[in-house]
Amino acid sequence: MRPRRQEGTIDKRGPNWVLRYYEDRPTDDGKVKRVRTQTTLASVKDYRTENEVRVALADKIANTLRAVNKQDGSIEGASMTVGQFIEHVYFPRLEWRLNVPADNALHLEPSTLDGYKDIWKQYVKDSPFAKIGLREFSAADGRHFLEALPQHLSHARHLRILNFLRGAFTYAVQENAREYNPLADAKAGGRRKDTETDRRPLSVREQKIRESNSHAYTLEEVAEMLDRLPEPARTVCAVAAFTGLTRSELRGLKWSDYDGKTIKVQRKIWQNHIGAPKTEAREAGVYVLPVLAKILAKYKTAFPPVGDGWVFRGEKLLRPLDLDNLSRRDIPQHINGAWFGWHAFRRGLGTRLNEFGVDDSVIQSILRHADISTTQAHYIKTTPEAAAEALKKFAKVARAKYGVRA
Repeated sequence: MRPRRQEGTIDKRGPNWVLRYYEDRPTDDGKVKRVRTQTTLASVKDYRTENEVRVALADKIANTLRAVNKQDGSIEGASMTVGQFIEHVYFPRLEWRLNVPADNALHLEPSTLDGYKDIWKQYVKDSPFAKIGLREFSAADGRHFLEALPQHLSHARHLRILNFLRGAFTYAVQENAREYNPLADAKAGGRRKDTETDRRPLSVREQKIRESNSHAYTLEEVAEMLDRLPEPARTVCAVAAFTGLTRSELRGLKWSDYDGKTIKVQRKIWQNHIGAPKTEAREAGVYVLPVLAKILAKYKTAFPPVGDGWVFRGEKLLRPLDLDNLSRRDIPQHINGAWFGWHAFRRGLGTRLNEFGVDDSVIQSILRHADISTTQAHYIKTTPEAAAEALKKFAKVARAKYGVRA
């Protein structure tokens, strides 16, 4: 029988917020009847939305439902497997976190959940380790599972799989379904880098993905795009190149966010999900260069605001433009296939600013990163040519100032 796990529903009933759920009650004839009941949580004067109630009163809600869930053995049942727990308990919890406000630490991004589901389907769901009892799964089982994963996968991929499972077991511990996390001290495997003697041939698609994950567009590449691309691709690429906005931020851009001098990021769109900016730092205003202001003015004349005021929209339904379709269908053929994805604009902006001698903290501010280490590690790409030039300058100072000779 499929394990049942209640998260409960929160509704307004008169002046109060109430938690509604089902519980099993014995009848006079000795049978058990499942009835719907409710518990008052708080006054509607204290909280405006259901999400606020769930976050503020999470402990109270959990304690109320814990006893109810014990009735059907959903978490406490010894027969529940790891796979059943992930599919019927952990994923519903993650889906609930999607609705927590973006400025709350409990909030989960839709893209993160989508990645977890991909890991579940590819590596966990059909694994024999998923059939082990939740309570019986040991640290040794965890190590064997990780070592059984394809070792040609990258270390980063192995680490994502480990973190997904580690999070599931952490939640099991929090729900008193286990006493300890068997993956707390586990180590991820996988390749840290390719070697000449142990490298499997990459498909064309895999090679393109690898290049896209590290490429930083040069100003020459950006100039070529602006010369060759038709609208709206031309202006989308211009905004990406000169502001560093992400793909989801580009899709969520409205004309009301732009005052002629700065762009204030108010939202992001991933697939069909509209959410708040990723961090508080992402809400900072982005200065619009004069050249970009002229491009936007020309574009606005050709595509005047209509409907909800999306800057980049589909012409038929007036919805936010699908940038994935744009990058597949409308861009590569105009630039001889030299397309490395939207994030390469963001890396390109950081890298070029670094080459111009801009301080890393300023680049962090422009890219709106919460932590400067993110800027330094992922958005400043040093080329061999730049490294050689730096060493030439070093040698010149060594000779001129300190008298170093061959």
